[in-house]
Amino acid sequence: MQKKILSVLLFSFCVLQCTPSIETAMEYQNNEQYTQAIACFEEIMHNQPHNLQALFSLGGCYLALGEYHKAINAFNTIITHNPQTLPALYNKAFTYKTMGDVDTAIELYQQIIATNPEYEPAQLGLGFAYITNGNFEDGWKQHERYLKQSGKNGDALRTLLDEDKVAHKKILLKPEGGLGDTLNFIRYAELLKNMGAEIIVACQKPLIPILSRCSYINQIIPCGTTIPEHDASATLMSLPAIFNDDDQTVPHNIPYLSADPTLVAYWKQQFATDHNFKVGICWQADFNNDKPSKLPIARRGIPLQNFAPLATIDGISLYSLQKYDGTEQIDAAHFNLHVFDNLDDQSGPFMDSAAIIKNLDLIITVDTAMVHLAGGLGAKVWLLHPYATADWRWICHRTDSYWYPNLRIFKQQQPFDYEGVIAQVRVALQNLVQSS
Repeated sequence: MQKKILSVLLFSFCVLQCTPSIETAMEYQNNEQYTQAIACFEEIMHNQPHNLQALFSLGGCYLALGEYHKAINAFNTIITHNPQTLPALYNKAFTYKTMGDVDTAIELYQQIIATNPEYEPAQLGLGFAYITNGNFEDGWKQHERYLKQSGKNGDALRTLLDEDKVAHKKILLKPEGGLGDTLNFIRYAELLKNMGAEIIVACQKPLIPILSRCSYINQIIPCGTTIPEHDASATLMSLPAIFNDDDQTVPHNIPYLSADPTLVAYWKQQFATDHNFKVGICWQADFNNDKPSKLPIARRGIPLQNFAPLATIDGISLYSLQKYDGTEQIDAAHFNLHVFDNLDDQSGPFMDSAAIIKNLDLIITVDTAMVHLAGGLGAKVWLLHPYATADWRWICHRTDSYWYPNLRIFKQQQPFDYEGVIAQVRVALQNLVQSS
């Protein structure tokens, strides 16, 4: 009897020793080593079937790898054990949204809010899901909750607009989000300027050179400096909600950005001997952090080598518009790609890039600041979008953009299907070159 008990104890000890810890699995997940994390979490679940923390994290890893049905199964199992686990229900909703089933995501967000109206992630998610689906009326109404709670509702500006008293008032516009977001929504400065306002813009330092060329901005200051006196303020990303805009009413004042004519002329000379159809490409977003993603799709990127089929089209020249993150892939690219030395280093951020764009026939880019720079300049742009529901500004199930009339969206048909989306682009590009 004692030997039997000892054997059971030894077996239990071995199981505990062999089962990876939740801490080890979480470390893999935090480092975006999802395959290793999944192996650990699955082993934990095999020995501890009711470890809901491991199951929740397992669902998150599946979601990151684009294994959406496995992610939903993980979250469903948690919900079966505990129907009131709102984080699992929220992640299930987010997974459906990522899959492109926005209607189901909306139903789940509404279910969460009905259970707990104070569950703010669902409140915020619902507003953006409405807008992503093209329902601006319900979307902005829903989003107003977040704007009020975060102090971004622009109440003073709303009052001036309602009372038609914007003229001669000093309006401060502040950044929210990244460089691309500022480039996207700075168009509202021109709208307010045309209403008679004096426009002050606080912006990220790298954008000062390009935005200094905007005649509709009276004063530009770097973020973090002393704010001048003003009558009303708003964050740039709140302006579509403040104006209650939809896809028909957003400002279409394209171009609202401009390149330096001297630089445009200089780069025109540099391209003078290239009589091909000239295409600028940008394949990865910049993140300015110390932990680059191991999953390009999660960072809105496509490996550079996947662009190689475009270089085989007769009469094509490919030019790199990539800066910082992603440039380490250039040396390993096995196709003809023209690279600019010291791009923007002397003229200032985005200045050479803007002038080069004006001399190119087409820009092909992932969802990063480049799409907004090119779009704001009025260039022809093709956006490569990952297999995931569009960011709210690119309405799902649409291949055009109400922000940029010269933009076309190419979307992956399967997660990580870089070859498939580039194949679509290659056919379209070949047709465009032949018709030019």
